[in-house]
This record gives sequence, C-alpha cells and structure tokens, in this order.
Amino acid sequence: MIKVKSVVVACAAQLNQHIAGAVDIFGAFDNMIQPIFPFPMEKISVVLTFENITKPTTFEIRLNGPDDELISRGELQPMVDPLGVGKKIIDIQHFLIKDRGRYTLDIFEKNGDELKFLKTEILFTAEFPPPRVLTDEQRKEISENPELIKTVKTEFKPFGVEQTLKIQHNVISDMPLEEGYIGIPENEVIEVEGQNIVLTGLKRHIEWMFGNPIPKEQAPTTEEKKETENN
Repeated sequence: MIKVKSVVVACAAQLNQHIAGAVDIFGAFDNMIQPIFPFPMEKISVVLTFENITKPTTFEIRLNGPDDELISRGELQPMVDPLGVGKKIIDIQHFLIKDRGRYTLDIFEKNGDELKFLKTEILFTAEFPPPRVLTDEQRKEISENPELIKTVKTEFKPFGVEQTLKIQHNVISDMPLEEGYIGIPENEVIEVEGQNIVLTGLKRHIEWMFGNPIPKEQAPTTEEKKETENN
C-alpha cells in the first residue's frame, strides 16, 4: 500500500546534483510568525516523499487555507527509486499567506477518474507573535531608563495598499507621538483605503522590543574613515 512518508514546506528546494534521489531543502519551516498579514512570499517549495510505489502512479494534491478553502490543486507523478520511494518537489511562485491559521495539503492517489484519499498533512501555521505581558511597574521602570527601548517607530506598506503607514508604539500610552506618526488604536485595527489593517501582530512584535538596550552606534572602521576622508 502506498504511503505518504513525509511532507516538508520550505523557502526553496532542489534536487541534489551528486546523490540520486536526494533533495536539498533551504529554509524549512513549520510556523510562519509575522506581525502583519497578508504576507507575500516570493516562492515556497513543498517536498513530498512517498513509499511502497510499485508502478508509475499519479497523485492529486489540494492546498487548503485556514477555513479549509481550496487555494489550488494539481496532479503530480514522482520519480521513484528502485526501492519504491518516490519524491516530488512542488514550487509555488508568489504565494500569498492571506490569513492567519493552519494551511493543509490533501493528498490522493489517482486511478483514472477515481481518487483514493491518502492523507491530510499540515503544511504550516501562520500566526502573530505571542503576546507579552508587562505589568504597570515594568512599563514604568522601562520608561524611566534612558538606556532601554521605550518607543518604536516603523514605516511599512501593507500588501494591497498604496499608502505607507507610519506607526509609533510606546511602552506607556501617554508618551507623546512624533509628528507624522499615529499610535495603535485600542481595537488594534485601522482602516486604510477601504481595508481593515489588523495591527495586533505589529503591536506584539514591538512590545517584545521594550526593555532591550538601545543599540549603540558603531564607530566607523578604518576603511570607512579613509573613504570619508577621500570624499
């Protein structure tokens, strides 16, 4: 009986040039932790390994989003070694991780028009960074220490939006905002060009920075000094 031995999702994968049947996998991941969704990826590669294949076999795969909605489907026929192990690399260009949640892959063995369900594999889970709990005392202590990060300013353009957002988040809410920047609202959502941008993940990402030492400017190297002098 044919079995699905493994499914690996990565930033890239390719056949090894020196060992037959070997695959070089780059940036394999189980979770995609990001402060903002949708999150576009230039490419993802899915490496499937089957075992107990005794003849040329076609498989159908279905990639599903967090609400079990079908994102894409296709057929494949893996290369099989003399021991019945088959491998196939699927490259998906310009993959958009639209929503948070669990992305899955349904795998079927295909025989003519008949499909035999083999397995559902979890590809990865997309989620915001975990929340950080800071007490009022900790926030006050951080705000009063000039050597610690107490405010973070960032500029970014959400996917599908033309406007660049300038966000500032402070360890204490009554700290002033720099001109041109907006704070994160209480409901952690802002509307931009008709789209609701959820800032929960960005807020969590920033709050993990609070209390860390403020990075110090590095002294220029000898090469940089010479270049400056020559200019």
